[in-house]
Amino acid sequence: MTSPPLSPGTLADRFEALGRFLRAVERHLPAEALADARTLVAQGATRLRLSTEQTVVALAGSTGVGKSSLFNALARMELSAPGHLRPTTADAHACVWGQDGADELLAWLRIDPTRRFARESVLDAEDEAPLRGLVLLDLPDMDSVVVEHRVESDRLVDVVDLLVWVLDPQKYADVSVHEGYLRHMGAFRDVTVVVLNQVDRLTPADTARCLADLALLLEADGLPGVPVVATSAVTGDGVGELRTLLEKVVSGRQAALVRLEGELDAAVAAFTPLVGPDIAEDAVGRDLIGDLADEFAAASGVSAVASEDGRVYAQRVALPGWPLVRRRRVTRSNVPSAQPAAVGVAIRHLADRAAAGLPPPWPERVRAAAGAGGSTLPDELGRALSDARLPRRRQWGWRVLRALWWLALAAVIGGAGWLAWRLVGEARGQPVAEPPSVGGVWVPLLMIAAGGLVAVLILLVGRPLAVARARRARGRAERRLVDATASVARDNVIAPVRGVLRDYADARVALAAASPPSEIHH
Repeated sequence: MTSPPLSPGTLADRFEALGRFLRAVERHLPAEALADARTLVAQGATRLRLSTEQTVVALAGSTGVGKSSLFNALARMELSAPGHLRPTTADAHACVWGQDGADELLAWLRIDPTRRFARESVLDAEDEAPLRGLVLLDLPDMDSVVVEHRVESDRLVDVVDLLVWVLDPQKYADVSVHEGYLRHMGAFRDVTVVVLNQVDRLTPADTARCLADLALLLEADGLPGVPVVATSAVTGDGVGELRTLLEKVVSGRQAALVRLEGELDAAVAAFTPLVGPDIAEDAVGRDLIGDLADEFAAASGVSAVASEDGRVYAQRVALPGWPLVRRRRVTRSNVPSAQPAAVGVAIRHLADRAAAGLPPPWPERVRAAAGAGGSTLPDELGRALSDARLPRRRQWGWRVLRALWWLALAAVIGGAGWLAWRLVGEARGQPVAEPPSVGGVWVPLLMIAAGGLVAVLILLVGRPLAVARARRARGRAERRLVDATASVARDNVIAPVRGVLRDYADARVALAAASPPSEIHH
């Protein structure tokens, strides 16, 4: 067994962390890839909740290898009927040394109450005390012709604490045993024992040869160094050695924890390629959002739309004759639709940058999340730009300026007309009254001078001011439109991508917590 002793609390925390990992990746991996790990988490949590004072040991093997005879020999009682030519163990039998806390465990193992036997009694005194806490199972044959027997055997093989694989001289090299079972038990090497039973049929030399051959096969199976015991239920040879080994396992109270740790380590190792470098909390930060918004803006023709809004503003403040803009009708229907190809390229750029350095399947999941709304994004952008157009407010200041312009123009025209009327009258010899004067200057001349001065001032001051205001309006329109594209980008691309990256970060942290304490994930 391992040293220092394993802690149930530590293992429980690791199983809980593996559960968090599974929840973090469940939206990104197929359900079948997580099914075994989910079962492991459920079984591990249950086994840790049950008493670890009991150690469940199962005798597993093929038909006729003598499991039931060995079971009886270890129990020192006839509890399970042996058979050599056909499967006689249809249901698992259990022999329990010490009943305290075992009933709930046996119920979880689904051992029929009629197949449960209590080994210790007052007649045994303390003879069986070294095995107190042992739950020994005699499993149905793993190669039984009855499917239900094989299913029951496989079910219990998956949950017991320690496995004793019982082989015989004829079947110890059976391919179905090695390739179907032993070759997949590398993670459980510390809770695996192999028994070569029925050695009473062999000479000592043949027994040594079979044991050496079996050791090579086990090494090829990835189980080097597992205990191998030669036994005979008929003569009793090796039974004491096996019993002593079981006494040591039971006294350590670690087999259940070692088995669970082995399965947990194997699951973590299988998932480790799914996590890689750490990612910053702002992996999709302001720079990436800004770049995506700029690409969306370019794909949507934001500059052209902002220019249109600037021209609309200029038209609303322009006076007749100002060479400010070419006067034409501009409507909100002039908003160009976003180019789908350009939008798609922008999304791919963002996804590639956000997922840089991540192991599979995360880059693919980031791209899928980023492009989930790709078919509707051009329309979303079009609607956002339409809603972000500058509002058409009444320009009261410019209305007053325009009124002054017309008033000044009327004064000039009125004064000039007045003087022209007087000149025409004089030319015809008609008596014409002299225009009134102010300070010795005729009023028509004052009208022309004042009106002309005001008009010139409006041209010199108002027009540059109008041009500057129109330019600011264009800038304001462009900012509103870029903000609108950024909002679409955040809601439809950035948020889903951040969700995937958050799942990756959670999965990475959870898997690190589920890993063996000695391992450090970079």
